Amino acid sequence: MRQFEVDARRYHRYSIPGGGNERFDTMTGMQLDAASTRHSHRVEKGFSLPETKRPFGVRATPALNRALANADAADDALFVTEAKEVLEALEQWNENGVLDERIAPRGDALPVNPLDPETLATFITSRHSIRDFDQRPVDRALVTEAVRLATYSPSVCNRQGFRAYYFDDRADIDRILEIHDGSRGFGSRVPGLFIVTWDIRAFETALERNQGWIDGGLFSMTLLLALHGLGLGAVPLNWSRLNAATDELRERAALPDHENVVMLIAAGHPAEGYRVARSTRRPMSQILRFGMPAD
Repeated sequence: MRQFEVDARRYHRYSIPGGGNERFDTMTGMQLDAASTRHSHRVEKGFSLPETKRPFGVRATPALNRALANADAADDALFVTEAKEVLEALEQWNENGVLDERIAPRGDALPVNPLDPETLATFITSRHSIRDFDQRPVDRALVTEAVRLATYSPSVCNRQGFRAYYFDDRADIDRILEIHDGSRGFGSRVPGLFIVTWDIRAFETALERNQGWIDGGLFSMTLLLALHGLGLGAVPLNWSRLNAATDELRERAALPDHENVVMLIAAGHPAEGYRVARSTRRPMSQILRFGMPAD
């Protein structure tokens, strides 16, 4: 119960105050960005529906205008551009019935099922957790590309509250893994290490208290697949720890207090002749159910 209380106090301290609809004047930084993006994305979703109502955006328009009025409190101007484009699109739609292609581009311009089933299955099933790494350094351009691809993971209202910290200095990696039990036996040979977190300031109210873990997990899985697709090996390292250990990790890795740790991911070039755990899969009868159970 004490651990839950610490979690609750941290969430209450940093999450968006009182919901994103009324109190934009009290928000700064990521809170302001995320609360505004929530309304912008609602409009984008509305324009992607088979039939968009008209007029549209009765709630979003005043909310975005209030967010823009407090734009000086933002960390960057990204949400400002986003909000202005959405407001322009709403005006164009409501007055002229013309849909702005920037806000809801047509999906037929994108590839549909570009991988045949066999290629797709081979790619996904060939990803294994790798704990035996070559000692070559990993090109940071590959790391950057993997994280860029991972940002296409879905997130609530496109707020993208996930964060990735990458360490490739030996002393840094050793200092971090020193307090991680699950990397014993191979931690000293890890050439690159991610810490994946989620920014509490991107979420609001008690309804979203667990959303950061969901978004952070989706981001982590996409990151693992991106690393695999770029020819790198990786292993997710569980971080199910008490708050004292997480505070220690925050200090050692210089992580901000307003972020929670999802997991660590060790990454690098696989060593020649590496082996992986068999990791048998449960039968589909235990995983999947179609419709309602039979009487």
